[in-house]
Amino acid sequence: MAGLEKPLRSVCVLFASVLSALPACWAQAPVPAPAASAALPASRLAAQWDGPALVGQLRLRLIVLDAERGTVAAALTVGSPQCSGGLDSLGQWQQGTLVLKPYRPEPDAAACEVRVRVDANGRQAWVSETGCGAYRGAACVFEGQLQAR
Repeated sequence: MAGLEKPLRSVCVLFASVLSALPACWAQAPVPAPAASAALPASRLAAQWDGPALVGQLRLRLIVLDAERGTVAAALTVGSPQCSGGLDSLGQWQQGTLVLKPYRPEPDAAACEVRVRVDANGRQAWVSETGCGAYRGAACVFEGQLQAR
């Protein structure tokens, strides 16, 4: 299997140069998620977050609707020259992780869920997604690191 690495990489380089899709061939290695904060109350979540996605830039805007219950409204966007996407959602803050699901799910789309793990200081976060292809371009993903602004 190790002998296939160079030929496959050559094919990937050729594919990338033809389609200008280099990020599709070499996604950046994921950065480890920060330790989630179970103690951070929803009322202390920052309203604005920005940072690099695996491809492009991520932006997250939050409004805490009910601090006691951990209910938030969120707008998540990802963008790059190759693609863009967005997800408006209602979310739930649970033990250091914000779980976001589409406010208006796309018909016939897979179940989309975005998880935002926030560190104990409430200043850094790691975003990951499952099944959200209907809400963004094929070359983009809702994954990356965010900094509170």
